[in-house]
Amino acid sequence: MTTDRPQVKYPFEFDGRWVLRYHVPYTVEHDGATHRILATIFAEPSVHGRIQINRDGQFIAEYDELVPGSTVEITGDEWRVTEVEYRTHVALQRVPGVTKEETGAQGE
Repeated sequence: MTTDRPQVKYPFEFDGRWVLRYHVPYTVEHDGATHRILATIFAEPSVHGRIQINRDGQFIAEYDELVPGSTVEITGDEWRVTEVEYRTHVALQRVPGVTKEETGAQGE
């Protein structure tokens, strides 16, 4: 079967959404590297999330103050935060058609 959509890199994605459980580390293999993604959710001053990303054991990115509508980039794909539930999860939805290569973003 051939599709114009790139092969899904996230075995945790379902129907275009990826729900990152609170303090559950996710491991993603991409371009020969192992990425580890971890979500944390805070209650103060208001409910918001943080996503930390490591590649091969090295810290590469942190997104803080995440609320619905925030965007993050993980291994070249852009995701929009759709929900942040305290001590439960951060839900992401794939932003269609935007990759790091297309936006001209540089670095990790």
